[in-house]
Amino acid sequence: MEKLVRRMTLLALASVVSLLATTANAQNPATVTDTYAAKFICGVQKDPNTALVPDAQAGNYSTKINVHNNTGITIKFRKKVIQLKGGQVPTAPQFRRDESLDPDWAMEVVCRDIYGHLNIPIPPLPPPPGSPNPPYIEGFVIFEVFYQVLPASPPVDPLDVEGIYTYRAEPAGTDAVSIDVEVFPVKRNRHPLLPVIADAAAQPAALNRRLQRP
Repeated sequence: MEKLVRRMTLLALASVVSLLATTANAQNPATVTDTYAAKFICGVQKDPNTALVPDAQAGNYSTKINVHNNTGITIKFRKKVIQLKGGQVPTAPQFRRDESLDPDWAMEVVCRDIYGHLNIPIPPLPPPPGSPNPPYIEGFVIFEVFYQVLPASPPVDPLDVEGIYTYRAEPAGTDAVSIDVEVFPVKRNRHPLLPVIADAAAQPAALNRRLQRP
Protein backbone atom coordinates (compact mmCIF):
# COMPACT_ATOMS: atom_id res chain seq x y z
CA MET A 1 0.00 0.00 0.00
CA GLU A 2 2.80 2.35 0.92
CA LYS A 3 4.54 1.68 -2.41
CA LEU A 4 1.27 2.35 -4.27
CA VAL A 5 0.82 5.68 -2.48
CA ARG A 6 4.41 6.62 -3.21
CA ARG A 7 3.99 5.71 -6.88
CA MET A 8 0.77 7.74 -7.16
CA THR A 9 2.49 10.70 -5.50
CA LEU A 10 5.36 10.55 -7.99
CA LEU A 11 2.92 10.36 -10.89
CA ALA A 12 1.06 13.37 -9.52
CA LEU A 13 4.30 15.33 -9.17
CA ALA A 14 5.31 14.39 -12.72
CA SER A 15 1.95 15.64 -13.99
CA VAL A 16 2.38 18.92 -12.15
CA VAL A 17 5.90 19.40 -13.53
CA SER A 18 4.69 18.61 -17.05
CA LEU A 19 1.83 21.10 -16.68
CA LEU A 20 4.18 23.78 -15.39
CA ALA A 21 6.59 23.15 -18.26
CA THR A 22 3.80 23.40 -20.81
CA THR A 23 2.57 26.63 -19.23
CA ALA A 24 6.09 28.04 -19.15
CA ASN A 25 6.67 27.18 -22.79
CA ALA A 26 3.37 28.79 -23.75
CA GLN A 27 4.00 31.97 -21.75
CA ASN A 28 7.74 32.21 -22.35
CA PRO A 29 8.65 30.22 -25.47
CA ALA A 30 12.30 31.22 -25.44
CA THR A 31 14.81 32.82 -23.11
CA VAL A 32 17.90 34.83 -23.96
CA THR A 33 20.90 33.26 -22.25
CA ASP A 34 24.00 34.82 -23.84
CA THR A 35 24.56 38.09 -25.69
CA TYR A 36 27.52 39.19 -27.81
CA ALA A 37 27.78 42.86 -28.84
CA ALA A 38 30.22 43.44 -31.69
CA LYS A 39 31.22 46.93 -32.78
CA PHE A 40 31.05 47.90 -36.46
CA ILE A 41 32.48 50.88 -38.29
CA CYS A 42 32.03 51.14 -42.06
CA GLY A 43 32.43 53.56 -44.92
CA VAL A 44 34.35 56.70 -45.69
CA GLN A 45 34.76 59.56 -43.26
CA LYS A 46 35.65 62.60 -45.34
CA ASP A 47 38.53 64.87 -44.38
CA PRO A 48 36.94 67.58 -42.23
CA ASN A 49 38.15 71.03 -41.43
CA THR A 50 40.91 70.61 -38.85
CA ALA A 51 39.16 73.10 -36.57
CA LEU A 52 36.33 70.62 -36.12
CA VAL A 53 36.22 67.73 -33.65
CA PRO A 54 35.32 64.74 -35.88
CA ASP A 55 33.66 61.58 -34.60
CA ALA A 56 36.32 59.60 -36.48
CA GLN A 57 39.44 60.56 -38.36
CA ALA A 58 39.25 60.85 -42.12
CA GLY A 59 39.64 57.48 -43.80
CA ASN A 60 38.03 54.36 -45.21
CA TYR A 61 36.79 51.94 -42.51
CA SER A 62 35.79 48.28 -42.92
CA THR A 63 34.44 45.63 -40.53
CA LYS A 64 34.16 41.84 -40.70
CA ILE A 65 32.44 40.07 -37.80
CA ASN A 66 33.11 36.31 -37.70
CA VAL A 67 30.76 34.02 -35.76
CA HIS A 68 31.44 30.33 -35.00
CA ASN A 69 29.24 27.77 -33.24
CA ASN A 70 31.63 26.03 -30.83
CA THR A 71 29.07 23.53 -29.50
CA GLY A 72 27.80 20.16 -30.67
CA ILE A 73 24.23 21.36 -31.17
CA THR A 74 22.46 23.83 -33.44
CA ILE A 75 22.49 27.30 -31.87
CA LYS A 76 19.61 29.69 -32.46
CA PHE A 77 20.17 33.38 -32.07
CA ARG A 78 18.67 36.76 -32.92
CA LYS A 79 20.85 39.16 -34.87
CA LYS A 80 20.25 42.85 -34.20
CA VAL A 81 21.81 45.93 -35.78
CA ILE A 82 21.94 49.33 -34.08
CA GLN A 83 23.26 52.25 -36.11
CA LEU A 84 24.30 54.98 -33.71
CA LYS A 85 23.14 58.47 -34.65
CA GLY A 86 25.98 60.45 -33.10
CA GLY A 87 25.94 62.36 -29.87
CA GLN A 88 24.26 61.12 -26.71
CA VAL A 89 21.09 59.89 -28.42
CA PRO A 90 19.54 56.60 -27.17
CA THR A 91 18.86 54.50 -30.27
CA ALA A 92 16.76 51.34 -30.63
CA PRO A 93 17.73 48.43 -32.95
CA GLN A 94 16.74 49.08 -36.56
CA PHE A 95 17.05 45.46 -37.73
CA ARG A 96 16.21 42.10 -36.16
CA ARG A 97 16.26 38.59 -37.59
CA ASP A 98 16.29 35.10 -36.07
CA GLU A 99 19.04 32.87 -37.43
CA SER A 100 20.85 29.64 -36.54
CA LEU A 101 24.20 27.90 -36.93
CA ASP A 102 24.74 24.16 -37.11
CA PRO A 103 27.45 22.55 -34.96
CA ASP A 104 30.95 23.79 -35.87
CA TRP A 105 29.57 26.02 -38.64
CA ALA A 106 30.55 29.66 -39.01
CA MET A 107 29.33 32.82 -40.71
CA GLU A 108 30.43 36.40 -41.09
CA VAL A 109 28.76 39.81 -41.20
CA VAL A 110 30.50 42.43 -43.33
CA CYS A 111 29.83 46.08 -44.05
CA ARG A 112 27.85 45.29 -47.20
CA ASP A 113 25.51 43.10 -45.11
CA ILE A 114 25.08 45.86 -42.52
CA TYR A 115 24.26 48.46 -45.16
CA GLY A 116 21.63 46.07 -46.54
CA HIS A 117 20.12 45.40 -43.09
CA LEU A 118 19.82 49.17 -42.57
CA ASN A 119 18.40 49.78 -46.07
CA ILE A 120 21.28 52.11 -46.92
CA PRO A 121 21.97 52.08 -50.67
CA ILE A 122 25.56 51.49 -51.76
CA PRO A 123 27.17 50.93 -55.18
CA PRO A 124 26.98 47.39 -56.61
CA LEU A 125 30.00 45.17 -57.18
CA PRO A 126 31.99 46.12 -59.13
CA PRO A 127 31.16 49.81 -58.56
CA PRO A 128 30.56 51.79 -61.76
CA PRO A 129 32.95 54.67 -62.50
CA GLY A 130 32.08 57.77 -60.52
CA SER A 131 30.12 55.91 -57.85
CA PRO A 132 29.77 57.78 -54.53
CA ASN A 133 31.66 56.61 -51.49
CA PRO A 134 29.72 54.40 -49.07
CA PRO A 135 28.50 56.56 -46.17
CA TYR A 136 30.27 56.46 -42.83
CA ILE A 137 28.25 54.50 -40.23
CA GLU A 138 28.98 52.90 -36.89
CA GLY A 139 27.13 50.97 -34.23
CA PHE A 140 26.65 47.42 -32.95
CA VAL A 141 25.80 44.01 -34.36
CA ILE A 142 24.29 42.05 -31.46
CA PHE A 143 23.84 38.29 -31.26
CA GLU A 144 21.28 37.12 -28.69
CA VAL A 145 21.47 33.36 -28.14
CA PHE A 146 18.17 31.82 -27.07
CA TYR A 147 16.76 28.41 -26.26
CA GLN A 148 13.41 26.87 -25.44
CA VAL A 149 12.67 26.69 -21.71
CA LEU A 150 12.52 22.88 -21.74
CA PRO A 151 13.76 20.21 -22.13
CA ALA A 152 17.40 21.13 -22.75
CA SER A 153 19.58 23.35 -20.61
CA PRO A 154 21.39 26.18 -22.39
CA PRO A 155 25.03 25.73 -23.47
CA VAL A 156 27.64 27.97 -21.87
CA ASP A 157 29.28 30.61 -24.11
CA PRO A 158 28.16 28.86 -27.34
CA LEU A 159 29.56 31.31 -29.90
CA ASP A 160 32.99 32.60 -30.86
CA VAL A 161 32.55 36.21 -32.02
CA GLU A 162 35.48 38.17 -33.41
CA GLY A 163 35.74 41.48 -35.25
CA ILE A 164 38.34 42.33 -37.88
CA TYR A 165 38.79 46.04 -38.48
CA THR A 166 40.78 47.59 -41.31
CA TYR A 167 41.46 51.26 -41.96
CA ARG A 168 43.05 53.20 -44.80
CA ALA A 169 43.72 56.89 -44.61
CA GLU A 170 42.24 59.17 -47.22
CA PRO A 171 43.08 60.14 -49.87
CA ALA A 172 43.80 56.70 -51.31
CA GLY A 173 47.44 55.92 -51.95
CA THR A 174 48.78 57.06 -48.61
CA ASP A 175 50.75 54.71 -46.40
CA ALA A 176 48.50 55.03 -43.35
CA VAL A 177 46.80 51.63 -43.00
CA SER A 178 45.93 49.51 -39.98
CA ILE A 179 44.24 46.25 -39.00
CA ASP A 180 42.91 45.13 -35.64
CA VAL A 181 41.25 41.93 -34.39
CA GLU A 182 38.97 41.98 -31.34
CA VAL A 183 37.34 39.07 -29.48
CA PHE A 184 33.96 39.93 -28.01
CA PRO A 185 33.18 38.26 -24.68
CA VAL A 186 29.85 36.74 -23.75
CA LYS A 187 27.39 38.62 -21.54
CA ARG A 188 25.18 36.44 -19.32
CA ASN A 189 21.47 37.23 -19.65
CA ARG A 190 18.17 35.82 -18.55
CA HIS A 191 15.11 37.46 -20.06
CA PRO A 192 12.24 36.40 -22.33
CA LEU A 193 12.77 36.64 -26.06
CA LEU A 194 9.81 38.43 -27.63
CA PRO A 195 8.69 37.65 -31.18
CA VAL A 196 10.43 39.92 -33.69
CA ILE A 197 7.29 42.03 -34.29
CA ALA A 198 6.54 42.39 -30.58
CA ASP A 199 10.18 43.15 -29.87
CA ALA A 200 10.17 45.95 -32.44
CA ALA A 201 6.95 47.40 -31.05
CA ALA A 202 8.31 47.34 -27.50
CA GLN A 203 11.44 49.34 -28.29
CA PRO A 204 9.84 52.82 -28.71
CA ALA A 205 7.80 52.34 -25.51
CA ALA A 206 10.91 51.35 -23.56
CA LEU A 207 12.77 54.35 -24.95
CA ASN A 208 9.95 56.71 -23.97
CA ARG A 209 9.98 55.31 -20.43
CA ARG A 210 13.70 55.97 -20.14
CA LEU A 211 13.40 59.52 -21.48
CA GLN A 212 10.56 60.31 -19.06
CA ARG A 213 12.56 59.31 -16.00
CA PRO A 214 13.62 62.29 -13.83
